[in-house]
Amino acid sequence: MRQLGVSAALVAFAAGSFTSTSVDALASVRQSADSTQLDVVGPVDAAAADVEVVTETSRESVPNDTVTESDPSAKKGVETVVDEGSPGTSLVSYEVTYVDGVEVSRKQTVSVVVQEPVDKVVSVGTLEIPTVATTTPGTNQAIGQELAASLYGWTGEQWQCLSSLWSRESGWSTTAANSSGAYGIPQALPGSKMAAYGDDWRTNPTTQIKWGLAYVSGRYGTPCGAWGHFTSVGWY
Repeated sequence: MRQLGVSAALVAFAAGSFTSTSVDALASVRQSADSTQLDVVGPVDAAAADVEVVTETSRESVPNDTVTESDPSAKKGVETVVDEGSPGTSLVSYEVTYVDGVEVSRKQTVSVVVQEPVDKVVSVGTLEIPTVATTTPGTNQAIGQELAASLYGWTGEQWQCLSSLWSRESGWSTTAANSSGAYGIPQALPGSKMAAYGDDWRTNPTTQIKWGLAYVSGRYGTPCGAWGHFTSVGWY
């Protein structure tokens, strides 16, 4: 459009008729061309973004903790899972913002635990096996070592635990007496309980030891179980 206007002016000048009318016409042509050019390159308004804010709720897992407890009947450092436990459950609400369908932000607004988690329980052994001296033949300890092995199969570490237990309780003396009423090698309370194994329970080491072995087996399972309890609370 701009080129057409200039050509018309030049033709009019060559013909000797470049008058004010021609000038007006040229200006009009230029104005029309400028307007047309603006229409072509003018900016186009962008469409407004689609923003949406919604509330979303989901069911989520609540992790459970692990707790430890001492086990005096297990060797020191040995771990055993007592209860696996389980995770809990919570309902969690979020305020979520989407722009043109794309998530741009998420903010937690509410969280409610609907099922509490159950802790995992692990026991940790604290039992330290004692070291004992070689048993002297003919002593009460020697009788106890023989009976523990023949009647219950307790040798090695189990014998070490039993020997240490009764050394601490009575010194392996058949006449050891305590003000509480406990008596003899195993410190039966009262001592008369040992009468179930013989009327000579006051003086016979074999009678006392048999009763003591049965007591340890029935209550603690093994001598090391009894020793662990003893070292933990001071009695068995």
